[in-house]
Amino acid sequence: MNQVVPVIDISSFLNGEGKQEVARQVADACERVGFLVISGHGVSPATIDSLVSTARNFFALPEDVKKLSGSPPGSKVHRGYTALASRSLAKSTGAKTPPDLREAFTINRVQAKDDAYFRNPEAAHFFADNVWPADDVVPGFRNALTTYYLEMDRVATTLMRIFALALDMPEHFFDDKVDRHFSNFTSYHYPPLNAPPEPGQLRGGAHTDFGSLTILHGSPSTQGLQVWSGNEWHDVPVVRGAFIVNIGDLMAQWTNDRWVSTLHRVVNPPSVEGSQARYSFAFFHQPNYDVLIENIDRQAQARYSPVTSGDHLYRKLSAMKVMG
Repeated sequence: MNQVVPVIDISSFLNGEGKQEVARQVADACERVGFLVISGHGVSPATIDSLVSTARNFFALPEDVKKLSGSPPGSKVHRGYTALASRSLAKSTGAKTPPDLREAFTINRVQAKDDAYFRNPEAAHFFADNVWPADDVVPGFRNALTTYYLEMDRVATTLMRIFALALDMPEHFFDDKVDRHFSNFTSYHYPPLNAPPEPGQLRGGAHTDFGSLTILHGSPSTQGLQVWSGNEWHDVPVVRGAFIVNIGDLMAQWTNDRWVSTLHRVVNPPSVEGSQARYSFAFFHQPNYDVLIENIDRQAQARYSPVTSGDHLYRKLSAMKVMG
């Protein structure tokens, strides 16, 4: 079987020697399957290793300690810790499934938020403060996640420029639409399966992502992530040091469905691997909350009504009762 999800080296885009060829490969992947694996991204192994190490330390804490760094009761935004088996991704597609076998820790924008754009009442819930465990509880945790977030911001900006060329737009078309983004970054822990799951219960139920793009790293690997081709599930290739990238519903709508937001899931491991924990780290890129998402394919009639980035996300999240 031909590999459904391609592996693309973006280093020639970064060094300016092969921008159009990288854009061509990315356009093909986004039109066919909405997924790609990127190498040559420039993120150091040390940055990734530090993230994985501190995440392991956090998720190894007692449950009551982890819950201290969760969103306050009644909060309209989601920050910090989410308990094991408390969310179901498949609900976002209307499916009724048991909760996913994972726990999580989420942060949003770590850059300075001290100008009027971030402080106005309309934007307040998008840019709510992050919630962190005390420094002495998990030394280095905040620094590791912050450093990684900033690196993902850089990679996402690069990808949006590749996307622009891939869509026959000027390279910097998206720059002023993502420069004040409100992207979530979530660390996931899939604990060992010490008991049989409920019928239909997975580590991550079938769903599409919501925003412009997602950048994913898995540890010890990304094994278990699958994409739906329309006929069957296909494993996403595991490439050491690379990131998995997929486009979300917002980008599909922005391109008038020229690009596809693909159903994907995280399946349970074979029984021989069930005693092993897995970690993954997902940067959910979301354009500036007030950017109007409308058809950029002027050759075709628009399939969707214009909507702002913020409103688009909240309509999606409401299905899972998760905000921010």
